[in-house]
Amino acid sequence: MIERDLISYPGETIKEIMIDRNMIPEELVAKTNLSLEYISDVIKGEKSISDRFANTLENLFGISTELWINLQNIYDRNIY
Repeated sequence: MIERDLISYPGETIKEIMIDRNMIPEELVAKTNLSLEYISDVIKGEKSISDRFANTLENLFGISTELWINLQNIYDRNIY
């Protein structure tokens, strides 16, 4: 098992990218056609990233769908 302090959920990475790009959640809503509630929950780590959202993030940020799904899987395996 990985040390808990070293594990991050996809939402942390999404938040960092949004900060780097001066993007607010509403912009991500507009670009993904997903609800603000869902995106906020993913960013807070309260919901898992879906395959659809991961694929959309690949198109938006250039980070592969597989990486997003792997981040979620690693988080789920080591936290729950």
